Order: sequence, then C-alpha cells, then structure tokens
Amino acid sequence: MKDHPHKFNQTAAVEAWVHGWTLTRGKLPPVKQTYGYKIDLGMPDHLERHVVASCDAQALRELTGNLAVPGTWLKVCASPEMVTPFLRDIWIVQPPEYLMAVVLHQATPIAHNDYQLSVRTSGAVTDAEFRNKEGQLAARGRVAQSSGFAIFDQVVTEPEHQRKGLGRIIMAALSNLSIANESKIGVLVATEDGRALYETIGWTVVSPVTAAVMA
Repeated sequence: MKDHPHKFNQTAAVEAWVHGWTLTRGKLPPVKQTYGYKIDLGMPDHLERHVVASCDAQALRELTGNLAVPGTWLKVCASPEMVTPFLRDIWIVQPPEYLMAVVLHQATPIAHNDYQLSVRTSGAVTDAEFRNKEGQLAARGRVAQSSGFAIFDQVVTEPEHQRKGLGRIIMAALSNLSIANESKIGVLVATEDGRALYETIGWTVVSPVTAAVMA
C-alpha cells in the first residue's frame, strides 16, 4: 500500500473515537480526564474503561497506581513496549490494536447477487447488514457520526462468508452515508487482522493501541 498523504491529528482522532464508541455501544458519554477519557460501562467483566490519549509517563503511572477494581480496562495510544513497564502483574495485556483513520471518499458499493444489503439509521448510529438468501447474517458493521467524524465499529464478517468482499461493501455503504451526513474523517480501532484489511482500502495507522484488563 502507498503511504497516505494525510497526517491525522491523534488527539482529535482519540476524542472522536471515544465519543463514537459510546454511541455505537449505547453507553453514557465519555468523561474528560487529564490523561484522556473515562467511560463507565457497569458490566462485571467491563466495569469501566480508561482511554489514555498518549503515553505520558507520569499520568500513566498515577492512573494505573490508582486503579484497583477487577474488570477495569485500560486503552493506551502507545506501543506495548511503552505501556507494559507501568502495569503491575494484575493487568492482563490484550492482543495489539491500532487507532486508524481515513479521509472519506464516495465509493461505489458492488452489488452481490447472493446477499441482500440492508441499512438502517437510529439517531447518530447506522447499521449495515448482509444476509444470504436464507436470511442468515453474513456480515455487519456500524457507524456513528460525531462532529464531522464517522466512527466505525463492530465490522464483522462471519467465517463461512469471508473472502467475498462483503466487509469492503459494508464499509463503502457506511462511508457514503457518513459523507451524506457531512462527516469528513473516518476513525476506528482495529485488530491486527483488521489493520491489514483496512490498509488495503486506504486507512492509515494513527497510533498503536495497547489494551489491558485488570484481573
């Protein structure tokens, strides 16, 4: 893939992502903190999430030193090598993730005769789904609009329907709708496998993301 000419602002991308993520997940808005953002989730295995916008050593040391409740999650926009020295043994580091962004461009979704695409919007959130002729869910994705950003989330293709381009079509449909809603920049957090897919369609890594949960 060619290098993307656009340089994305990491602080703006993080802010957009946390606000969009709470919209797509139906959670309370994030609360601004000195280190980044806190998101209250209230689930036993996902009590709260702390998103650290950049790896500031003092801020990260203070934050991790004050957290003590199992089910607390940490997402730091930095590499594992930078983050793990600040984590005690009670933290379980997760597989690598990546904050990614793209300048949105109008796309032409390619029809797929074996699947039916449906798109529905509720408030700031839009869902797109592909189902086969038997009505089985094959692929899905979700996007939220926030202050000129489109935050993509939960883009998944079921294993038996992969390698048919369904994920790309989902992304194209959601991108076009986002452009119609005056969003200019797309943002998401991807897994290692997701990163490879998104880079082929023009997305750029803004920052590695190190995730950890307190056991």
